[in-house]
Amino acid sequence: MNRLMARSKRFITIAVGYVAAVLTSILVPVLLIVLLEGIEYGNWSMVFEFDWLVSFPLAVLAVMVCALLIVGPAIFVAERRALRGWFYFAVTGAVTSIAFGVLVPGSAGGFVFNPGFLGFLATAGTAAGWVYWLLAGRSSGSLTGGDAQ
Repeated sequence: MNRLMARSKRFITIAVGYVAAVLTSILVPVLLIVLLEGIEYGNWSMVFEFDWLVSFPLAVLAVMVCALLIVGPAIFVAERRALRGWFYFAVTGAVTSIAFGVLVPGSAGGFVFNPGFLGFLATAGTAAGWVYWLLAGRSSGSLTGGDAQ
């Protein structure tokens, strides 16, 4: 019974970390766009124009489902091999964000190769990976007894 509780607790920790990472991967670009628009044009009203009640929950749900197909295996590998380094999760987040932005139709709004756009996606993914590491990644593999870093 104790082992079942430990597995359940770890699964919940992974799920909470994943949800927080998804929220970060959506909020960072929105906040960066608002910040860039505000600094460049003095238009700070964009934050009020975003549809927080309908678009945001749908975006979170879409990203959670689609990104899990990309990042799920990376989380599984981290758990099995006890990978606990923040760099692994930051790179995984950046790669996932770029792959999601390029491969998922409509998410990039007609993707054209643009290094600035790829950097934008990488920044959001790196932030999301770091948040996941803070909440769940630091203790990856704790149930397998692995101490590798």
